[in-house]
Amino acid sequence: MRNFLIWIAWFVLLLTFSGCSNSGSTSSVQGKVFRYALTAEPTTLDPARVEDGPTIDLLFQVYEGLVRWEVGNELVPNIAERWEISPDGKTYTFYLKKGVKFHNGREVTAEDFKYSIERSLDPETGSTTAGTYLNDIVGANERLQGKTQEVAGVQVVDSHTLQLEIDAPKAYFLAKLTYPTAYAVCKEAIEKTNGKVTVESAIGTGPFKWKEYVANSKVILEAFGDYHDGRPLLDFMERPIILDATTRHAMYESGELDLCDVQKSDLIQDQKDPVLSKELQFFDRAAVYYFALNQNAYAPFKDMRVRQAFALAIDREEAVRVALQGVNKKANGILPPGVPGYDESYQGWSYDPKRAAELLAEAGYPGGKGMPKLTLTFREKTPDLRRVAEVAANMLKQNLGMDVDLREMEWGAFLDELNKESMPMYHLRWAADYLDPQNFLSVMLRTGAQENRVGYSNPKFDALCDEADRTTDSERRIQLYRQAEKLVVEEAPWVPIYYQKDVELIKPYVSGVRDTLLGHLPHAKTDVAR
Repeated sequence: MRNFLIWIAWFVLLLTFSGCSNSGSTSSVQGKVFRYALTAEPTTLDPARVEDGPTIDLLFQVYEGLVRWEVGNELVPNIAERWEISPDGKTYTFYLKKGVKFHNGREVTAEDFKYSIERSLDPETGSTTAGTYLNDIVGANERLQGKTQEVAGVQVVDSHTLQLEIDAPKAYFLAKLTYPTAYAVCKEAIEKTNGKVTVESAIGTGPFKWKEYVANSKVILEAFGDYHDGRPLLDFMERPIILDATTRHAMYESGELDLCDVQKSDLIQDQKDPVLSKELQFFDRAAVYYFALNQNAYAPFKDMRVRQAFALAIDREEAVRVALQGVNKKANGILPPGVPGYDESYQGWSYDPKRAAELLAEAGYPGGKGMPKLTLTFREKTPDLRRVAEVAANMLKQNLGMDVDLREMEWGAFLDELNKESMPMYHLRWAADYLDPQNFLSVMLRTGAQENRVGYSNPKFDALCDEADRTTDSERRIQLYRQAEKLVVEEAPWVPIYYQKDVELIKPYVSGVRDTLLGHLPHAKTDVAR
């Protein structure tokens, strides 16, 4: 059956990419070409507007910021060769590396960062993330609201010196600048395309530049010869857009991809395969998958007892065992391993279907009677997500009498509905943008936070996060965030299910793939020798 499915997937692939040969290479470019699929259509080419992991993985090959992550999860200089922090912890002075060039050959200056940050915060840009990642800068909120044309806390000292002033000392601020909203974009290129980022104006400073983008088909990036950290070893990166996991796997087996994600449903067969078993690699990620219980879209979730009933009715350990082959670690809390504040001893909710049923009855829904129709939504063509959702839906039916419909949704449409806060219950992950508990707790669940799309609000939780965000005492910060985490887990606006662990197939001729808890780094050092 497995071979039959692979044959079908490969046949569909041939129809999709007519003209491709069976020689193990379908590249339309020559030289050292690294091929791995995009699992979703890019949602944007604009770093100010990006909000999803697959697209960020594409864009950070092209764009860069003042600082970046390095192997070992270390925050290091990038376009800024160094920085100074004022004694009060509120003013950051960045000294830019000289000779860094945009892909059009122009040197990058401090003015470019001022333009890029203010553009991200411009309400006309329409960023859904700038208010989360740049909001600490003095004057950022005024710019977001359209009250000012400039951001008071962004000052150009000279052509290669930039100052950023924030509203209070914050231990995580520097790490926030690794998010795409702080990447340098090319003003004159974007102005030529009327303020919108297109293939023609998607000009950054990164190791790769745009060569070709065919919607619903592929992206090709070309090595940037004048890259400030040395020309990449690769000549091109080829990213076919392949939504279906089975098709991606078939392409890898047929030699059309050099790297491929592995769904857990394929893992056992891959481990038995004499060739594929040697090419499997496992990567821990600082990310948590959860069920969101959206009070904005489903009235019963406004009652904490209903949310707690759902948390008690889902056996996370069984879900991981059945749906994910036991590869992932069940999530007892929101903070994943690797993020400061993660507490191995914290157990969160235990599986207790009897108590779950009692709570639902106390809330006025005995045996699920009277509960409105409920739909659980997740990203399409992702077998791992579907299997976890199926297991959870069965448990909710068995333990609470709830009939839960399952709905797969195209990724772009899913993000649109997420921003509208219209999905009653959804299965999603939150992956660290930077390794700090603030990125999970304050960013995701504080009252009024841009990423809080489930309607959760608790002044006590807010106060704990606010104090933790502003204190410079690292031990005190962790204590406060742990208190906040325990409180929010108990009140269950989310039901954490498991922590992310990626499984990938990587060809033996691929070398130099650098990794962190946040994911693979840009492929400036990756090489292929096929």
